[in-house]
Amino acid sequence: MRKFAIGLMSGIILSFATGALAASSEVKAILFPSTVHIHQDNQTKELAGVGTILNYNDSIYIPLRSFAENTGSTVMYTHPDSGSDALPQVDIYAPRLTWKSIWVTKGNMPTSPLTLRLGTVNEGDASNGQAVGIYAELFNTKEDTLLISKAEAEVKIERVGGEGSPELVWTGNLHSPGAASPGEWIPGSNDKMVWGIQSPILYWDKKDKDGNAVSPGQYQVTITNPVNVAYSAVFSAQEGGGNQVIQPDLSNSTMIYIP
Repeated sequence: MRKFAIGLMSGIILSFATGALAASSEVKAILFPSTVHIHQDNQTKELAGVGTILNYNDSIYIPLRSFAENTGSTVMYTHPDSGSDALPQVDIYAPRLTWKSIWVTKGNMPTSPLTLRLGTVNEGDASNGQAVGIYAELFNTKEDTLLISKAEAEVKIERVGGEGSPELVWTGNLHSPGAASPGEWIPGSNDKMVWGIQSPILYWDKKDKDGNAVSPGQYQVTITNPVNVAYSAVFSAQEGGGNQVIQPDLSNSTMIYIP
């Protein structure tokens, strides 16, 4: 591949005292044409208008503006004031992560106001290198409309099926309702359906906590600690707030098989 020089050229500095040639601030990278796919909310799209992709020290560098705008963000660049020691400033305005509304037919749901369960996507494609997406679903079994202001959940992935106790391989945090807004609405349920909300997808690259690829086998996804859900009832005769603690158990766990 052709060599490509990037960075600020400071020139060559000669040291007359030592006769040595000092290194410049030039950085040499390799042109690295690539197809870039963005996986977001269980949808995949190819990065458009990406421009030049570089490989430097086995790391891939993608133009920031192209990448950010293709993921729904806006990039602003501010040039430093002349004559000052200030650095250029780059501001990235990312879109708000939201939970989306979902519903299921009424069935074997707990009678407590809220119930949480985990789900995964792309686990069937694990053999071709795709990441595994993890999401939470929070259902409202009450007749009142609820505003969920907090539901912070850490999930863990453990290798199971062998001898001994499950082996922890990875943890991650799901986006909480209310982190960047007043909260997320869940309509009240009726005798035919139960309304809920689904979290943005958290992706696991099938690597352990040390960055090594996991071995084939069965893996269990569960919430790590009890989830404290803060909510308020609205549009009802008895408006008010409350909290519900959802404990980790089999009802909010799911299995993944890595071939």
